[in-house]
Amino acid sequence: MSSASQPSDYHDALTALPNRRLFDDRLKQALSIAERRQSGLALMLVSLAGFTTVPDHTVREAARRLGAGLRKGDTLARWGAGEFALLLIDVTEEAQCRPVAERLLAALDMDVAIGIARFPADAEDAGALVRNADAARARARELGHRHYRIYAR
Repeated sequence: MSSASQPSDYHDALTALPNRRLFDDRLKQALSIAERRQSGLALMLVSLAGFTTVPDHTVREAARRLGAGLRKGDTLARWGAGEFALLLIDVTEEAQCRPVAERLLAALDMDVAIGIARFPADAEDAGALVRNADAARARARELGHRHYRIYAR
């Protein structure tokens, strides 16, 4: 078996996307760069809803569709069973997040909830950014099918 087809400690075996461990590292690096450059970034947490367990083919297709619209330098990772995380670099305004979230909703023809938090506007470190994006995702999920919410303090 070639090393390219073997699962690694840093990539999800089902989707070949970065896993949470690699994503955490990329998030910390991106935060350091954004701080140095005095720029911003956004974290989007995406949940596929409506499933008790998400079938593998649905996860793979969602990963393909989510990855299709990302800009160079952005990161898509498998966050959990039916969850993904997107790291958008060089995001300085809330308005920059909206078209991305709307494209993601359009790309996925299933129930989905997206929570968004931005650095430095909504959080000053990785842990707070994740917590705030998760809180926004919970609010989106409460609204029902196919919603996104940007974190509001």
